[in-house]
Amino acid sequence: MLWNFTSVNLKIFRYYKVQRGLEVLNKLEVRASLATELNDPFELSPNIDPGQFDQRHIEAVLRQDHHIEDAYHKEGYQRRFTNKKDFKRWYLKDVPRRAAEQLPKIARNVESWKHEFARSFDNYWRIVCASFIYDSILMWSHYADDHRGLVLAFDTTQVPFCQIPQDCWLTVNYSNKKPYYLYSHKQAEFRRKMFAVAASKASAWAYEKELRIIFPDTSLRDRYFLPLAPESIAAVYCGCRISPADKTAVELALRAPHLKHVELWLATLDECEYALKFSRCNEEKLQH
Repeated sequence: MLWNFTSVNLKIFRYYKVQRGLEVLNKLEVRASLATELNDPFELSPNIDPGQFDQRHIEAVLRQDHHIEDAYHKEGYQRRFTNKKDFKRWYLKDVPRRAAEQLPKIARNVESWKHEFARSFDNYWRIVCASFIYDSILMWSHYADDHRGLVLAFDTTQVPFCQIPQDCWLTVNYSNKKPYYLYSHKQAEFRRKMFAVAASKASAWAYEKELRIIFPDTSLRDRYFLPLAPESIAAVYCGCRISPADKTAVELALRAPHLKHVELWLATLDECEYALKFSRCNEEKLQH
């Protein structure tokens, strides 16, 4: 499901160990992830029905430019073609035969593709995972070093977030059933269906209230790093178990002139409920 990107001043949150969070503050960049690096082994592992790949469908796939290009590099010289135009004319006539040859192998190939689906996604895109909430006890435990770490809040009205296309913002859907993937050789449809799989997770993860931002790998520095405008960092939340030394390190980072606008909050345990409370730290500490 696409995120409703019409909200004003909407913040998103990422949970960090202290050193990772400090790197974001000091370097002003967020590292995006590969799908194959995510901690859930079920990530991007959809159901794929082999029945969707009939003769006509396979022929359409084989007529894609990149398949023709691959075939030319593999077969052009061997078949004594001296230019790509002549090879393409011959290849397109040969597509029905090639499709019929592939048809009996579809079930086996689809089963293999299921296991390689996340790797296929990594060939095109990177993922930045975030949450709509900053006070999840479980996420502080799992991703913020057992409450010794940080949560960084990002203002989505600022660069680079305000420049990201709306279809790249995915609100994660939680279900007990894997999503079904229907292949399309059309580029826009292929992208939409791949993103739908990337936005699906098991119901056990619903507490994360996760949002995912998808980036073409070529749009990131070194294919992994998203540069941030200082204004996009809105707040830092320190865990209830953060050490005095780490809290001081965060305060020092926020003394940088371009980060003086960033709010600093400290978590404590609620006296009556299983919940976290957050109090704004003394602003004078951020200015001296």
